[in-house]
Amino acid sequence: MTATNRRAFALLFVCLLSVGVGQSMLFSILPPAAREIGITPFQVSTIFATSAFLWVFVSPWWGRRSDVSGRRKIILIGLLGYAASMAALASVIRIGIERWLPATVVYPLMIAARCIFALVGSGTGPASQAYIADRTSRSERTAGVALVSAAMGLGETVGPGLGAALASFGIVTPLYVASGMAVVSAWTIWTFLPESERVAEGRPARPPRLRVGDRRVLPFLAVVTALQAVRATTIITLAFFLQDTLHLDAHATVQYSGIGFVVLAVAGLFSQLVIVQRYRPAPRAMMRAGVVLMFAAFLLFVFGHTWSIYLLALACLGLGMGLVRPGAAAAASLAVSPDEQGSVAGLLGGVSVIGNVVGPMLGTALYSFDRHGPHLLNATIMAGMVVLVWTSQRIRRAHV
Repeated sequence: MTATNRRAFALLFVCLLSVGVGQSMLFSILPPAAREIGITPFQVSTIFATSAFLWVFVSPWWGRRSDVSGRRKIILIGLLGYAASMAALASVIRIGIERWLPATVVYPLMIAARCIFALVGSGTGPASQAYIADRTSRSERTAGVALVSAAMGLGETVGPGLGAALASFGIVTPLYVASGMAVVSAWTIWTFLPESERVAEGRPARPPRLRVGDRRVLPFLAVVTALQAVRATTIITLAFFLQDTLHLDAHATVQYSGIGFVVLAVAGLFSQLVIVQRYRPAPRAMMRAGVVLMFAAFLLFVFGHTWSIYLLALACLGLGMGLVRPGAAAAASLAVSPDEQGSVAGLLGGVSVIGNVVGPMLGTALYSFDRHGPHLLNATIMAGMVVLVWTSQRIRRAHV
C-alpha cells in the first residue's frame, strides 16, 4: 500500500470514527431525554425504525451516485447531513425538555431530524467503502474494508464514556459536539482527501444499478443481513438476559452488561485491527471461521450458566463478527466490476439495516416467552449461515 493511500485511509478512519462516537452517544442519551420530554419507549423505537426504513432504500442510491459524482463529494455530503441531523435533533430535544413545545409536536420533529441522517447521512458509508475499493488491489481489499467496520466499532466503544462526560454540561451537549465533529471531518475530507483515482479518470454516464438478487453478491448480502440481525438481537436483549439469569439488581445489571459490551467490542476490534491487518486472511476463510465462532457463541449462551461462560460467548461473538463483516463486504466488492463498487457498498449498507430492524423485533418477542429464545433464534440463523458459507459455490470462489 502506498504512502498516499495510507494517509487517505487514515483520514477516512478518523472521520468514520467520529460518526461512530456520535451514534453511540445518541443511543445512550435519547432514551432518558425522551422520558423527560414525555415520549414513550415505543415512540423512541419508531424514531429509529422510520430512519432505518428510509436508509434501506436511500443507501444504495447514494452508493450508485458515488460511482458517477465521485466518492469524496458523497462522503462530504453524508458527513454534513449527519452533522445537520445531530444538531437538529439536539435542538428539538432541548425544545422538548424546556417545554417550549408539547411532546405531541416534539415527537414528529424528532423523527424528521433523524430522517435527515437517513436521507443524506447514509451516503458516507457506501462511498467510503467504495473509495477504499478503488484504491486497493484485490489482495489488499479485505484489510482495507475492515478499516471501515473497525472505525465505527472503535467509535461505538469510546462514545458512551465521552457522552457521559459531556452530558455533565447538559444532556444535549454530546449531540452538539458530535455535530461539530462531523463538520470538522467534512472539512478535513474536502481539504485533504484526494479523489479516487478511478473515479477521477472517468465516470460512467449513468450509475450501474445492482440488484439485491444478483447472483454474484446475493450470498454475501445474506451473510451480512444475518450478521446484523443476530448482533442487534444480542445487544437489545443482553442486559435483560444477564439480569434474569444471574439474578442481578438494576445497578449490577448495568455493570455486568457494560463489561459484556466492552468484551464484545474489543474482541471485534482485535479481529479487524490485528488479525485481518496483520495476517490478511482470504474473505472465504474469514467468513467460514467467523460463522463457526458466532454459532459456538450462541450455544454457550444457551447451555452456559455462569458469568465467565457468558464472557467467553461474547468474546467468541465479537471475534466472529469482526471476521464475517469485512470478509463478506470484501468478497462482495471483489465479485463486481470497478463501476459497481458504489452500488454494492450501498446494498451492503441497506441490508445491514434490515437485519438491525427485523432481528430485535423477533428477538424481543421470543424473550417474552423464554429468556433463551433469542439465543436459540440466533443459533438457528448462524447454523444456516454455516451451511451457506461452507457449501455456496459463490463463496467457495471468494479466495482472493
